[in-house]
Amino acid sequence: MKAPEIPDNETERQQALDDTGLLTEGPEERFDRITRLACHTFSVPIALVSLIDRDRQWFKSRQGLDATETPRDISFCGHAIHQSETLIVEDTLEDERFFDNPLVTSGPDIRFYAGAPLHTDTGYRLGTLCLIDRQPRSFDDTQIALLRELAAMVEDLIRADARQRRQTTEMEQKLQASHDEVVSLLNNMPGITFRCLPDEHWTMLYMSRQVDNVSGYTADDMIGNKRISYAKLIHSDDASKCDEAVAEAMTENTEWHIEYRIRHRTKGWRWVEERGRCVRDDPQYPAVLEGFIVDITREYDALQQLEHNHRALMLLNDIAFSTHRSLDDKIGYALQEARYYLGSDMAILSHIERDTYTVAWVDANDGIPVAAGQQFPLGDTWCDLLVSSADEGPTREYFIPDTNQPEYHAHPCYKANSLGSYAGIVVEVDGHPWGTLNFSSVRVRQEGYDESEKLFLRLLANWFSEVLTNSLGHDRLTKLMAQLPGVVYQFRRFPDGTMVFPFSSPQIEDLYGITPEQAAQEATPAFERIHPDDLAALSASIEDSARTLENLTMKYRVAHPRHGYRWVSGDAKPERLLDGSIQWHGYIQDVDEQQKARIALEQSEARLHGLFEFSPIGIALNDFETGRFIDLNHALVAPTGYTAEEFIALSYWDFTPKEYLPEEEKALADLRTTGRYGPFEKEYIRKDGSRYPVRLQGMISEEIDGRKVIWSLVEDISERKKLDRMKDQFIATVSHELRTPLTSIKGSLGLLAGGAAGELPHKAQKLLETAERNTSRLMHLINDLLDMEKLVAGKMTMAPQKQALAPILDEAIESVREYLHSHSVNINTPQAWPAITVKVDSQRLVQALTNLLSNAMKFSPENSPVEVSVIEQDETAEIRIRDHGSGVSPEFQERLFQRFSQADATDSRKLPGTGLGLAITREICQQLGGQVGYRDAAGGGAEFYIQLPVIKS
Repeated sequence: MKAPEIPDNETERQQALDDTGLLTEGPEERFDRITRLACHTFSVPIALVSLIDRDRQWFKSRQGLDATETPRDISFCGHAIHQSETLIVEDTLEDERFFDNPLVTSGPDIRFYAGAPLHTDTGYRLGTLCLIDRQPRSFDDTQIALLRELAAMVEDLIRADARQRRQTTEMEQKLQASHDEVVSLLNNMPGITFRCLPDEHWTMLYMSRQVDNVSGYTADDMIGNKRISYAKLIHSDDASKCDEAVAEAMTENTEWHIEYRIRHRTKGWRWVEERGRCVRDDPQYPAVLEGFIVDITREYDALQQLEHNHRALMLLNDIAFSTHRSLDDKIGYALQEARYYLGSDMAILSHIERDTYTVAWVDANDGIPVAAGQQFPLGDTWCDLLVSSADEGPTREYFIPDTNQPEYHAHPCYKANSLGSYAGIVVEVDGHPWGTLNFSSVRVRQEGYDESEKLFLRLLANWFSEVLTNSLGHDRLTKLMAQLPGVVYQFRRFPDGTMVFPFSSPQIEDLYGITPEQAAQEATPAFERIHPDDLAALSASIEDSARTLENLTMKYRVAHPRHGYRWVSGDAKPERLLDGSIQWHGYIQDVDEQQKARIALEQSEARLHGLFEFSPIGIALNDFETGRFIDLNHALVAPTGYTAEEFIALSYWDFTPKEYLPEEEKALADLRTTGRYGPFEKEYIRKDGSRYPVRLQGMISEEIDGRKVIWSLVEDISERKKLDRMKDQFIATVSHELRTPLTSIKGSLGLLAGGAAGELPHKAQKLLETAERNTSRLMHLINDLLDMEKLVAGKMTMAPQKQALAPILDEAIESVREYLHSHSVNINTPQAWPAITVKVDSQRLVQALTNLLSNAMKFSPENSPVEVSVIEQDETAEIRIRDHGSGVSPEFQERLFQRFSQADATDSRKLPGTGLGLAITREICQQLGGQVGYRDAAGGGAEFYIQLPVIKS
């Protein structure tokens, strides 16, 4: 048996079936008529309207079958819905899909099946109209067409149901939308819609929810007088007016229009406007009042507020344009008028610094003992509340009509200065709190401060802020100008050529020897002090600025009465006045020291440029970000064969071989981390393609504009390399020529010392020992020379192997142990070496360690230890050999690992040296993938270290 597959659109198909409602309605006669007709027409015992549900096939109509459903996985119709055409199975026993199906092998014993799919109007196949027979039979095209017609009748019934449901749903949605629209319209109107009875309570039948905003009660509270009647909210003075207006309108069958007050549950009285009409066609009540109520409190308040605002603005206008001249008179008049307006006993403009309250200006009723200049602790004043709030947030004003409130009782000001009412606001100067404007009375205000009074105080405080800012700013500017190192001035030239300084700061007397008052009368004395060589150029600049109205920039010398001629510099902006004169606003300052410094700087730059150009070492200046050349000297370009212009146009890799990329990357990394790179050696490519060696080093510098640049020294080391090669060749030749005879001499001396020629006299024996010792030293020197040559040439054989580091350390220490006693030193090591594995040539590493140990013993004081330790960090093993000698001088450290380098050839070392041991050690370590280095030991002495990569197991 083959179970039917699930269609690809099963989710949508199942939803379409659910939407039909067929599964929930049970059998229906209209479908049964079709199945009965099918049985009769096709002479079959069973006809079904089968619907394929989630896990079953359910029979909406069935003829000749008792079962109402069967599992979907054995259904024939489950196969039929996979195609639009009718599914015909003439003999189920011959069909591999069904021959062993339980519906075939047992009841209802299906041998013939014909199923026509049932489609929705959107094309989903919900099930079938099917025919079943217990005998095999054939089914021709005519019969198939007829079955399809009957199936179409079933589809028409299903589609008719769908259309009816859609129409019903659309009608319900339209009715709901209409209802929602009406409710929303009523609820979102700015006023109250109502229906009530014309009784003594104005009993509400309906009220829109906006009544809550106007009365503080919900519509539910009022409908049917559930909590309160609307009549109880109407002001007693307005109730009769409302009754009369409604009664008259009902009698004359017209609308009423009235304004009255209602009591809000928490916010006092509110003014409302009501329009309405009596309706007499209600089926339940003989007369119903319908209307609309609007809250017009804001309009009433606004009209009253407008009158108050007008009065406040007129007073502010009078204060701002008063004819008082002095600052004291202006502020005194303003405080007096404002105090009368507010009906206060006292008005103060205070200045507050730290915790001190100073009465700057005051106007008060007679008998109040407060005067300008008095000071009080800020905490004892009501303004402490104001200033504290200003520090904590945006609140910078206080209006207290009644100070006898519990919230103020704990404040010291309540006890120190008992008041009835207080109003205060912060006054700012230059955007910062300067003091307060405050009004107070011993009496409590019967009503609070209204918006007009608050607005008046805010605007007045702003006016005080502007007046104080201008006054204090002028005083401050005058004092600051007196401290400037130069002269602030206005210079005016009239059309007739007359010149004056309408304004100049006091410093003009130091500059030109005339007072500001004299300069305002005549500018000629100032021009007489200008150096004759500069006068013509200055006059020309003035003429050009007057003609073009461009800024005047000048630098000239002025005769100082005590210091001779001094350089001054100035800038001024011209302005053409209505009378045709030109007035410049500018500043002049003494720049004598700067000018002389600039001249000296130019001379210094010229000298440095000469050194730059004639230096025998190449010098380059590059931009750090782009690498572009900014400048370079002749010594850098000369060996390349390029001109300076050609060299600058090259990319970096045009003259640098690619194999030096690792060195270049390291140099760049060093620059980023330490600010320096090098020295290191590489090659440059000449214009003809040949190469030559150079030595580079450099550092980062920062320009005045913040741009980072690289200064580099590029030394042509061709001659030095040539000398090194000659030296190496000489050493190699001497080493090979001397080694063979020395070996013979050493062997002969050994034979003599061993008694091969008989016993020698004691004196001859001493001479023989000296000769043998010096021969050994010479052999050691030659061996070091040959090792160095092999290492440098890369010819020394290395056989790195993974091995423990500890045995190598022990072997190296054991190899120098014979020297410990003779040199009165000892070697200190840890109790156990750390378990570290490295990949090295053990013999070469022993040779390197022996060189460092011998070096440490040579320079250790008697009876002092040489300390050997090993640490592991960042996958690197570091072997440290430290002595307690005098260390290495800083100036020698740079050459420490060079060949034949010796710190002091005159010192009395315990062991003579060749100057090659450290150089050999460096070459060995590098070829083993490590490095050797030096650092000053903590507490004195020298510490050499070898770093090797650790091999992880």
